[in-house]
Amino acid sequence: MNYEVEKQYTIAEDASGILYFFIKAKKNDPLNPQIIYDGFEHAVFMRSPEEKIILDYINPQVRDKLRKAKEVIVVESILENIKDSYYTSLNMVEKIPVDWSKIGLKTWEEIALQQQ
Repeated sequence: MNYEVEKQYTIAEDASGILYFFIKAKKNDPLNPQIIYDGFEHAVFMRSPEEKIILDYINPQVRDKLRKAKEVIVVESILENIKDSYYTSLNMVEKIPVDWSKIGLKTWEEIALQQQ
């Protein structure tokens, strides 16, 4: 499987507790989008069957809220303009079957230790 790593994204929460993922706009329209998450550092955004995007280094402060969410809203933007927004199901799994080191990703804790 080929994965793309989303290097710059933002997770925000509105007053009612809905989580929003802000990412850079993609070329094609999403097809049955869903996020696969195991509660740890990374999630996989399956934007379409052919497009798998790694959401890397999810902040520990967001993880608990993400674990409890059934769906989130993905907002795709070009610079400051919103191209598209849509509900995306969030599926919790026991373990995402990806060897993160083969994709060049490390854990949040490894990154934090390197910055000290």
